[in-house]
Amino acid sequence: MFSTNDFPDQPVSRRGRRLRIAGGAVVAGSPVAGGFVVASTAGAADTVWDRVATCESTNNWSINTGNGYYGGLQFSFQTWKGFGGQKYAYTADRASRAQQIEIAQEVLKVQGPGAWPVCSVRAGLTVANGLAVDPYTGTERPSRDTTRPPVTSTDGKLVVDGVRGPKTNAGIEKWGGRPMNGYLDSADKRALQRRVGASPDGIIGPMTTKALQRKVGADVDGARGPQTTTRLQTYLNNNVL
Repeated sequence: MFSTNDFPDQPVSRRGRRLRIAGGAVVAGSPVAGGFVVASTAGAADTVWDRVATCESTNNWSINTGNGYYGGLQFSFQTWKGFGGQKYAYTADRASRAQQIEIAQEVLKVQGPGAWPVCSVRAGLTVANGLAVDPYTGTERPSRDTTRPPVTSTDGKLVVDGVRGPKTNAGIEKWGGRPMNGYLDSADKRALQRRVGASPDGIIGPMTTKALQRKVGADVDGARGPQTTTRLQTYLNNNVL
């Protein structure tokens, strides 16, 4: 899932090639033709994830328009699979609202709000408020430590799978000469921008993405996605790790 304003593993979503979403709870509903379960938006709590979904999909948690992104938060297939979503459903649109939020929280831990570059800003999504939501009740969980152990090594070569997880992030940090912890902060992004010859403003937008794509030999379209991440992982394996 480089998802937006943060450089992809993939944008989780499609909006500007990134994600967005809307409000309303989706509950596993009644079976439909083919045996799939369609989520309902009745009685939904208004959480920050619902606001993201409103932006991304007009709060349609079972949407599949054939554009390669699925569900209320517009997961790409690779992101949904890479972050464990297939324990619930093959694609995100077949999972419940709560299950989609649960997987989105895993993406948030690794990629930050930039996985939904435009809609996270519009919805006011942060790591803290996104992880505080209980996906199944819509209520805010008591404060707890959500800190991940730092990733100080890639343990050798990266798996070239098109998903930007903590180890790929650590490889990016190593490339930029930064301390490795598996989470890209603004200083890490500026270091990456200097490596690829982009303006070091700490925001990974289309211009930085194009510079990165030229550097790693990906298609230069400014859209962050699995193709760019795959080329990046190969580049890091061959030149950095």
